[in-house]
Amino acid sequence: MSVDHVRRCLLCGDAAIDARISGRIVRTACRACRAVLIIEFDPPDEPTLRARIERIDATDAEVSESDPDT
Repeated sequence: MSVDHVRRCLLCGDAAIDARISGRIVRTACRACRAVLIIEFDPPDEPTLRARIERIDATDAEVSESDPDT
């Protein structure tokens, strides 16, 4: 299984994202639209899905790590 790279925000398309990879899970924080996404590639409980995408609240502490002005 290979994890795909996320190079742009899936919501606004901007390339200014911070991405953290942990196995098949990628967490992104967009500096432009401030969206925070968790992308799980090839979720084991849904073999027909290529990826599961979840948007989480942009007020999480991890967003502040990537943007000190928040």
